[in-house]
Amino acid sequence: MTDRKQKDKVKKEGEMNLYQKRMFGSLLVTLGVAALVIISACAKPPIKEVATAEAALEKARTAEAPTYAPETFKSAEQMLAQAKAEMQKKKYKPAKKDAINARLLAERALDEATQNKAAQEAAQPQAPGLTEEEKSAGPVLPPQEISVAELQKQQTGTGSLDEGMKISALEAIRFNFDDFSLSEEARQILAKNAEWLKKYNVIIQIEGHCDERGANEYNLALGEKRAKVARDYLVALGIDVARLAIISYGEEIPVDPGHDDTAWAKNRRAEFIVTKMSNKQPETAPAASPATVTPPKTGSE
Repeated sequence: MTDRKQKDKVKKEGEMNLYQKRMFGSLLVTLGVAALVIISACAKPPIKEVATAEAALEKARTAEAPTYAPETFKSAEQMLAQAKAEMQKKKYKPAKKDAINARLLAERALDEATQNKAAQEAAQPQAPGLTEEEKSAGPVLPPQEISVAELQKQQTGTGSLDEGMKISALEAIRFNFDDFSLSEEARQILAKNAEWLKKYNVIIQIEGHCDERGANEYNLALGEKRAKVARDYLVALGIDVARLAIISYGEEIPVDPGHDDTAWAKNRRAEFIVTKMSNKQPETAPAASPATVTPPKTGSE
């Protein structure tokens, strides 16, 4: 009888322990779920971090980061867009992390743009000082008129849109990749071009061109900078800015259709196209309004 009571007691104790274990397991699960609910309730959307990143991006944009630090700026924009998408899905933790990274990238783009812009501006040509010979040479004679017939003798082609005259006396200049600073060779060519322009009273259009690499908008902006730097150097050499128009064609009109370094080097250029003879419209060209520069016509017309 004693043994049976002892067995019943052990059995009841075992059942009690099993019940306690099950209750304890249920309690743990309940506590875990409650903790997750509390954590989720405490998580907040990273509104402040996103706003700070947006402000940093706008500051970088104002500093021309899309032009002078395009890759870093684009990465910052993409990171911020990702943070906003995650915030909409209520994934607040990764959204906060991406917003912080977007701000850091925007600040880096700002620094890169500031440095790159300063470096390129430092490479801009300065107005050359007069030599002693030039100082004692007396007043510079005004440029003389030149006829269409005389220009046609020097003509080697037309402008990029078949307008105006490309002549042998005005040589094109070349640029390094993703650059608009003037090399020493380019400066020497511009000096020769300036001498011809001082002699003949013509109006020219300076075309800025790029190779095919890079986005269209970026290359249009780069082509304009190349045309501007050529114009500014000619002005520094004494050519009236009113005689120098500029235009950018970006990558749209290559002089060499190839897809290698040789072709790209030829396409990174600025060309000089005669579009008008002083203030007189050539007899062979139709009349133009004051806002239009009409080039001289060539051929059988």
